[in-house]
Formats: sequence, C-alpha cells, structure tokens
Amino acid sequence: MKNALFLAAAFLVLVHGIRPVAAPAETAAGSYEARYWENDMQMPSEDQIRSAAGSFRSPYVAFYTSYPGVSRIIECSTDLHADHDPRGTYICPMNWWMDVSDLGRRYERVYNDFTGTPGGYCGLQRLEDGSGIFIMTVWTTFCQDSNGNVTAFTPRVTYPEGQGKGNVGNAEGSFVQCLLPYEWETGRDYRFLLQQSVSPSSGCVTLEVWICDLQEGRWTRMAQFDTGLTGIWIRSVGGFLENFLTGYAGEVRSMELSNFRARSWDSEAWTSADSVRVLLNGSISDLGYRGSASYGTEGASFYAVTSGVPGLCPDQQADMTFVLDRGESGCPY
Repeated sequence: MKNALFLAAAFLVLVHGIRPVAAPAETAAGSYEARYWENDMQMPSEDQIRSAAGSFRSPYVAFYTSYPGVSRIIECSTDLHADHDPRGTYICPMNWWMDVSDLGRRYERVYNDFTGTPGGYCGLQRLEDGSGIFIMTVWTTFCQDSNGNVTAFTPRVTYPEGQGKGNVGNAEGSFVQCLLPYEWETGRDYRFLLQQSVSPSSGCVTLEVWICDLQEGRWTRMAQFDTGLTGIWIRSVGGFLENFLTGYAGEVRSMELSNFRARSWDSEAWTSADSVRVLLNGSISDLGYRGSASYGTEGASFYAVTSGVPGLCPDQQADMTFVLDRGESGCPY
C-alpha cells in the first residue's frame, strides 16, 4: 500500500508539476489568551443594540495577508479565536484568489462573474436559529477564447459525497457551495488549513479545508472541491468579518486570527505572514454598512470587532496596513 501511495505521489509531481500534500495528523493541544475587547470598543447597552436593528448591516472588515517571497501557495493555515459570535455573523479566516496566468496563455480572458478573479472562501456562520455551519464556496471560472467562445468550468464537491449547492449569476456570481453543520464554541481556538493538490482521477486542481480544535488537537476534514481546472495556483489569501442579518446588526462580533503561514510550492517551505492590509466596508456591493469598528495587530495576531451601534470607538482609516510579528513557524500539523 505504501509503495502504491508513493508511486501515485511521484506521478503527480512528474506529470502535473505539483507536490502532494499530506493529511494532517493529530496536533499538539494548546490555546491562546483571550483578548480584552473592552479596550478596543465600548460594549453597547441592550437599548443601543435594539435601536441598531434595522435595514443596514454593521461594518464589514476585509483583510489581506502578505507572505514575503511566496508567489504560489500550496497550503496555508490560520488560527481563529472568537469571543463574540452573535446570530447573523460570518467569520471568514480564509478567502483566496487564484493565479490563472497559465490559463491566460491559453485563453483571451479568464474570470469569474462576481469579483473578476477566480477563487473561493471558507468560514463559520451563525444562523438565525443559533446553530453554526461551515461554509466553503468556490466560484465558477469562465474562459473566453480568441473567437469569443466562453467555457464555464464549474467546480464540484468531491467530499463529503452528495454535497454541493450551485448558484448561477445572482448578486454573488456563479459558484458551488458546501454547507455543513459545525457547532464551534466562542472562547475556543481553531486552526484552519487550506490545501491545494491534484485529483488522481480527474487530473484537475483540488482545494480542501480541514479544521483542528486546538484544545483537543483533533483535525476534521471539512470539504474538498475539484475545480475542473489545471495550471492554477493559490496566489493570495485574506478573509473578512461580516454581519449578514440586519436584525442583529447592533450586536458585537469579534475575531482574533493568529499564526498566519503559507507553504510555497517553489521552495516547499512554510513562511509566516509579515503584514495585513485592512479595508473597511470595501465590499464591491453597496450594503449600507453602519456602526463602529476597531481593528489592528498585536504581536502575531490580527483582531477585529464590530457593532452596528455608532460611536463605540474612535474612527479608523478605511484602508490600513499593519505589521505582524512572526508567529508559530513551520508545518502547522
């Protein structure tokens, strides 16, 4: 069996030019000290929270990490700690964009119909009934040839079997999405791992996400997508903190992300992020954001906290770049 696995891995390297990734083994248990959020934002009263419920969303915080010297990513990892996670919250520790330059040599135009750049995202969402779900989304990639003909490469969920919900051309473009129950807890620490590989059956690039409960050191395989494409790479990674139910806009939501690291295909080495750029309310859609937001870095961590109640903290610039200290290095599993 080991010989068969070795030969399969060698075949992927020789034919597709991509080094195989390994399934994560049990990780040493650990946790991080929670942030004292009252230093970043005044906590709103119940009356203020009720008054903020309405037709707008609380501030949308998007971030983009920088990994020096890494241009093609085969794996990346981020640790998440959330102390405030009310209903209507989506915490996305990983939003990624693909390098499609190889496809660009074969087609006149390569794009998706939402952001323009092929990619995807994953994270944890708190629904209105209080339950939690894991969401992973990969956009359809459209390739237009020199004659104007467009081919749609629609991803498909290969794990878990029977999953995958498609969407075509609404306000968020064309994509396939995997939604799974996942009851995470506030105050607990989780590690996200995104891996790019090649399917032995289709020969196409796959994207797979795992989550580790760091208190237990136990990894859970969440979802895998076959993109239907070859010659693409994870180019860059970011994420966001979002309120998607206006009735809960006034509630406080927070995330603290740490130990950002990415593995380069070219060197095979893991590299820690050295900075993070933050855009406030930088969505490509006008969603009527209002309220208060505080964000920044401390050591190797990036933090953000928001509420739809205005005036809870000083205003910050809508486009800022913060330095990150080097966190844990090396392989995260």
